[in-house]
Amino acid sequence: MLITDTIQKSALLNPEKTAIQMGKERVSYQELNKNVKKIASFFRDQSFNESQGKAALYLPNGIDFLQYFLGAISAGWISIPLDLKWKECELNERLSQSHPDLIITTENLQNKFNHKGAKLILVSAMHESTCSTSTDESLFYMGFTSGSTGVPKCFVRNHRSWVKSFACSKKDFGLTESNTVLVPGPLVHSLFLYAAISTLYLGGTVKLLPKFSAAQTLKEIETDQFSALYAVPTMLAALTKEMDHQHDTPRLKKIISSGAKWEPGLKDKINILFPKTELFEFYGASELSFVSFINHRAAIQKPSSVGRPFHNVELSIRKDGYEVEKGEIGTLYVKSEMLFSHYLNRPDANKEVWDGDGWLTVGDLAKLDAEGDLYIIGRSNNMIISGGQNVYPEEIENVLHSLDGIEEAVVFGMPDSYWGEKVSAAIILNEKEDLTVRDIHRFCRKHLSTFKVPKHIIFTKEFPYTSSGKIARSKVKEIYSQGVFSS
Repeated sequence: MLITDTIQKSALLNPEKTAIQMGKERVSYQELNKNVKKIASFFRDQSFNESQGKAALYLPNGIDFLQYFLGAISAGWISIPLDLKWKECELNERLSQSHPDLIITTENLQNKFNHKGAKLILVSAMHESTCSTSTDESLFYMGFTSGSTGVPKCFVRNHRSWVKSFACSKKDFGLTESNTVLVPGPLVHSLFLYAAISTLYLGGTVKLLPKFSAAQTLKEIETDQFSALYAVPTMLAALTKEMDHQHDTPRLKKIISSGAKWEPGLKDKINILFPKTELFEFYGASELSFVSFINHRAAIQKPSSVGRPFHNVELSIRKDGYEVEKGEIGTLYVKSEMLFSHYLNRPDANKEVWDGDGWLTVGDLAKLDAEGDLYIIGRSNNMIISGGQNVYPEEIENVLHSLDGIEEAVVFGMPDSYWGEKVSAAIILNEKEDLTVRDIHRFCRKHLSTFKVPKHIIFTKEFPYTSSGKIARSKVKEIYSQGVFSS
């Protein structure tokens, strides 16, 4: 089954039902089905260089973006969303990796490109043409890993991987065709693209925002009845800052979040400000799709856990090639029908992540407790070796985030002639807080072994972020390892 197969069914059953809405603009399922077919017929008439055509979408967030994405993949092409916020060098680097046959853009944005080898198509010039077909094994989507720890890799997915993921939205999150889902983030981010496409696949209604705004998101929640809101933790943090106890949010049924672990302080605020909303937090990755989830209303509270596997996921935790005991740390491997296909033009990277027997790892270190709950310890390539001891930055970050007054923290290793790597922490304090280095050291010594306590504390005002809202860890390390800091 293809991702776009159910759109025609929804158009027959509920032709006038709103499929996508942004502001006052709306598209019914009947209109969406007609538009997707029209766009697909255009793509089927275009030539391409390899076994499948590749179309890069350089379009503003909105209804057109989704329609062109769906039209391209319906025609058997691979869609490649491009971020309008990327700098010219970043944009050219992604284009060089993915080698699109076409770049779909608007008249206002066409001057952003000087890339050779791809045909530039303006949306105003697209027209109807002939027809073709594709299968659920066909590739449909190219994205880029977030680049939080290095240069982004181009990854590819087939239809089946997302169709199987939609089953998680239905069974584990309880979403159905009757849902209206608010998608406030950019569609170039796979979480929000997935949120929109999965809602349309199930026959629900998608509500988009041109760009994320905490104030506008809150206004939408208060004035409309939404079944679910998709968000990353940085968005939820912005929402909690915008809100107070007078805001009315009981009609929001579910919050679904991924991208990073909720910090204890943020989770407490969400619990207070959304007292009647189901709170789903899930762990996954671009390559893995859904892995585990936790419903903070229904589950026994285990603050450090990322929950239990989705209904169609198997987990294996290994060390030196062998399965470890419960409670022991090892490398997490995942098996499911939702895994990605491969990295584009990176046989070295593909060999690193696949074990040859259908299991996939992205290098996350993890453990399972006696009840089967999963804990992510950190990325193996983030690990610091200080004085011969293995130190996981995420463990220290969890402690730092539990200290009142710290808004964000990133822990990394800095080169040191004595320790090999010196455990260091870059910290953003909440406004009006005056924590000192001594305060932070004293707190850490209460909760961490001595060798894990940061030897160097850096106070800063902001961090660089990836386009998906994660702190760009590698850039933080690069900046402060070069001595650009104040302490």
